[in-house]
Amino acid sequence: MNQKTIYPSAEELKLGIYKLKIHDFNLQGKEKPDRNDYIQTFGCLPSFILKAHRIFISELNKETLGVLVKSHQDAFRAIKEWIFHFDNTANDSHPTDPPELRFSWEFDYKPHAEMSWALLNLCEEIFNRDLLGWKKEMTSLSPALLWFSYEFEQLENTFKTTGILGTSSQKGKHYSCDAMSKRIREDFDSLNSRRLKSVAQFKPNQIQTWNSTEDAIRIHAETIARHDRGFSLIYEKYTKIQRRSIRTIRNNPNLQFAALETDDSLYVGGKGKRGKAKNHSQQQKGFYKEK
Repeated sequence: MNQKTIYPSAEELKLGIYKLKIHDFNLQGKEKPDRNDYIQTFGCLPSFILKAHRIFISELNKETLGVLVKSHQDAFRAIKEWIFHFDNTANDSHPTDPPELRFSWEFDYKPHAEMSWALLNLCEEIFNRDLLGWKKEMTSLSPALLWFSYEFEQLENTFKTTGILGTSSQKGKHYSCDAMSKRIREDFDSLNSRRLKSVAQFKPNQIQTWNSTEDAIRIHAETIARHDRGFSLIYEKYTKIQRRSIRTIRNNPNLQFAALETDDSLYVGGKGKRGKAKNHSQQQKGFYKEK
């Protein structure tokens, strides 16, 4: 039996104001970068954030903070290569991992890339429906820009919790992964039973702007999923990819949480390691990119 998709009426949508907060990125001087531009620039996200906070890599302490920053730069370059591979093989029925990524340290970051790639595809699906009128509100907005802004915010928060931009919070990899997976599962499992505010219940003075790109994507996706069975299945697949990837990251001993301590020494999670890693060239590529 065909199920009819019923969206909120235009009158309902007019009752709320949805001003999406998005970051302004200057990529290669282009007025409106395309999807490929954002994918190619993904590996530079750590540098983008440092520049936004007026931190220059050349001035970093190479023994502690510089090592921690470089670990994130290495990670994001690896994640970018995986995303680029996924994008190029998206139409292949049986894609295979390229040997240069499959048999190297970059393989550890494949789950991170799968999470990010799934988010990019989710943003595409959200834009196809555009329930909250983002296309009209921001003509320069695109699914890739929405995705890139989300990843920028997530990494900026990571920098704050690892001591790069603030005081470190050493909760560890397992704690962070378990909390994230639990939140994703509970949010989706309760989607049909919990009483979400309808679009019409948001007052103009309550939602002049979203708190973050993450909130905007999640609430928009949940709103669509409540009215569109087809999208609900897409959203469920997305959450499964997130949880599976988080589980893989959690159980990978090569990926450990690292943070700068108050005395400027380097804390590396796993087996109680602290201070300098014995082998920087190998250890720094295993630092866990906490979400």
